Amino acid sequence: MSVSTIVPPAVFAPLVSPFETYHDVFWDVEDEPEPRLTAKTSMLTLPAVALATLTYLAAPAECMHPKTRGTVTEASMRLAKWKDNDARLSAWEVAHNFQMLYFRGALSRSARVPLLGLDLIRATDELGCEGLEWFCDVPTENDPFRFQTVRLKRALERFAPTVER
Repeated sequence: MSVSTIVPPAVFAPLVSPFETYHDVFWDVEDEPEPRLTAKTSMLTLPAVALATLTYLAAPAECMHPKTRGTVTEASMRLAKWKDNDARLSAWEVAHNFQMLYFRGALSRSARVPLLGLDLIRATDELGCEGLEWFCDVPTENDPFRFQTVRLKRALERFAPTVER
């Protein structure tokens, strides 16, 4: 019995990167602006309902043509790919994944809040790579029991105006 009869031919096909459009332009584009990622993220100043209702819209990953390269751009591409794959992740799960992928690995018992992951969400919204936008529900200014859906950057301007961004 030979190996070729046991292993399907697809095993020998070259691997295709899920971020092919990103890798195609990686050396041709500029570095992204400094994202100023910090564990003292302004995301924690948002009301709990805003953090709980965070959702994002993104173009399909193969339609995205990055204009920059760096951690935030790659995270934006990853969000688009997750959307393409119909992964239904909450913003908290996205933040945990970002924390694990880009920073120090799995969270320790003493640090269960993915602070850098949350700040990376903020940075992806600020960069706005190919129409990637985060939205959340916040209380209206007139009635705290009524909510409106706004862009994440608008919510941060309202609830964290003095926090360094």
